[in-house]
Amino acid sequence: MTPVMIAMLLAAGVPAQVKVPDTGDRDIRALAAKFQHAIKHRDKAAFLSLFLRPEATNWQEVMSDAAVAKDRSSKGVKAAFDAGNNPIAFIDSIVSRKGNAEEDFRNVRINRDGDSAAMSFDYSFRIDGVEVNAGMEHWLLVRGNAGWRIVSVAWSVR
Repeated sequence: MTPVMIAMLLAAGVPAQVKVPDTGDRDIRALAAKFQHAIKHRDKAAFLSLFLRPEATNWQEVMSDAAVAKDRSSKGVKAAFDAGNNPIAFIDSIVSRKGNAEEDFRNVRINRDGDSAAMSFDYSFRIDGVEVNAGMEHWLLVRGNAGWRIVSVAWSVR
């Protein structure tokens, strides 16, 4: 919009609207790609930079009934809270293990309202090409001065 057009609109009593490109979904998808890349390349610093506060991120799994039945260590609990289960512990386990880790996302859905968003997707987590976890994952995100950051992750285990 040219300055002359803006002046004409203001003179007519119509407020000028400057359109800023909305890159929210593209930026959120880029954040997800960085998440996958950091896991695959064992990049702890890059991984933790994706979270608003890695040490305070809600990080929660919920196991399906079938997964609970197969996992004797769950003691029948579907959604146990573990204060030690967080993004830092997760990436530390990947960095320290011998196998190659990868997480794939499918059927990505993003709901956004300005600077807050929710992203859901089907995931498959593999070690050395063998699927060890799969289900649906949900992220809550906020956009601050540094861009989009993850504030909460919850996922199902089938």
